[in-house]
Amino acid sequence: MHAHAQNLLDVLWGKQKLDTSIDFNSINSYLDEDPGQDFEGFLNITTSPKGLGVTMLFDESKIHSADYFSELPIDRLELVSRSGVVIPTKKFFLNTGHIFFNIQFGVGFSKRIKNEESSLVVLPFSLIQRNANCVHNGIVLFAYKDGRVSDSVFQISSETCAYYKFDYISVFQTTFKEQMLDNANLIVETEKNWIEAEASPQPIAEIYKKYDISNPSFADSPQFKEENVTLYGLIDGDKHYSSECTTRKGIYPICEQLLLPSYSLAKSIAGTLSLSLIENTFEPIRSLTVAELLTECSSNKWKNVTLEDLSDMSTGNYFKTEYPFDERSPEHLRFIYDSPTGKEKLSIACRSFPKKTKPGSKFIYHTSDTYILGEAMNKYLQTNTENNDYFSELLAPFLRKLGLSYASENTLRTEDKKQQAYTGWGMFLLRDDISKLSTFLHKIKKEETDSYSFIKEAMRPNKENSLSAISGFSIFYNNGFWSRRYKKGTFGCKNETWIPFMSGFGGITIVFLPNDMTYYYFSDGYTYSWDDAVFAANKIRPFCEE
Repeated sequence: MHAHAQNLLDVLWGKQKLDTSIDFNSINSYLDEDPGQDFEGFLNITTSPKGLGVTMLFDESKIHSADYFSELPIDRLELVSRSGVVIPTKKFFLNTGHIFFNIQFGVGFSKRIKNEESSLVVLPFSLIQRNANCVHNGIVLFAYKDGRVSDSVFQISSETCAYYKFDYISVFQTTFKEQMLDNANLIVETEKNWIEAEASPQPIAEIYKKYDISNPSFADSPQFKEENVTLYGLIDGDKHYSSECTTRKGIYPICEQLLLPSYSLAKSIAGTLSLSLIENTFEPIRSLTVAELLTECSSNKWKNVTLEDLSDMSTGNYFKTEYPFDERSPEHLRFIYDSPTGKEKLSIACRSFPKKTKPGSKFIYHTSDTYILGEAMNKYLQTNTENNDYFSELLAPFLRKLGLSYASENTLRTEDKKQQAYTGWGMFLLRDDISKLSTFLHKIKKEETDSYSFIKEAMRPNKENSLSAISGFSIFYNNGFWSRRYKKGTFGCKNETWIPFMSGFGGITIVFLPNDMTYYYFSDGYTYSWDDAVFAANKIRPFCEE
């Protein structure tokens, strides 16, 4: 039984207790096409829920606690609603002080309720594990009528989180304080422009209809469990094909606003792209050494380790070559999860691994290497330029110019005065951001200029510039990007085919194919499988015309 059967509106207005979850597919049945009433002001949320249901589904790391859900991380939300678009003025609440979660709100909608004067507001929100990239996606629902609001229902029915999954539903008493907001017009205009610029993808099923492709070839293939897949798609030039955003309770109603975690995609974006931006703006820095930039990493083992070695994860400092021994070592896990300040993180990152071989010769996966890279880039900027923070002053404005969303402009940071960007993980994306990044990176790959040379090398992998990463699968690493080498003749090509890609923990992949196509999926079942998609893309447009 779903809330549709027990009447959602009665639940919101307190006439009936919520005794089951909401079927997302049923929400539209309450609405007509007219936009809801305009409003602006503050939605005030009581500290404790009137009703609460949490079902823990999977807890690999034994971290679940009922205490996490006793109250929301915030108690007030500043909102503007114009012409049916509902915009939170502050879309991120990172570092809220909650014991376990931060909270994020995206852009939602408001429509008139059928046969009523009131409006229904549907707002995307996410609970994000503190100091980690796990994202639990949901929606907020409340009715609005002439300055008065109903109770609010918060429901989470999906996530991109490999080790912790739960269903959550709660009812909070809410009130609304109408108030003119200083920056409301600017906020509305900015979001309106972004929404209008976002191209609506075609259903990915269209690819099977158009081309001779064995069905299924993407993250709908048997290698994936459907419940572990958040979103997947194929970008073909200016055409974008996308799956729906499925949840355990129907289709997510605002797929374009579903928050996607980067995990280690950030190594390629925050790490490699930012280093390229610094080199474009100031001077080449890849050959600078860690020891000359960071006093915390001034011991002998860091003396000849360059920023490029950090980006290549080839510092020569490690315990064992077998993956994931170093990455999962107790000290390194403490660096990731239990070191909230920059001082603690950098101290562990600098001292963790003993020197074993010369820098630049062997790839060993360490998220801490990319964190040190972020610290080193900031130190370079602070010492040699008028900038202090690579992320907020160089990367975020650049992504904004590319047309990426507000989500890409935020990152997890250390919880201290320094607020160091994590660099190796901790970024967020929306669906359309993948398309914008794809267009930019394919353009850089083809350009014959000196600009963006560091990221260009990553997008043009070969046996001279790449280090062997997973030899059994012909997978390599260079400048913060992975690549896969296919033998001569695999796609009817005279030469080997090298395909660069970004990869994130749990099952997140963005693959940059040779013909300006990009395949991506966000999942959390530890599935790293995309061969079928590569061969399907080659059928759509052959990689090599012989």
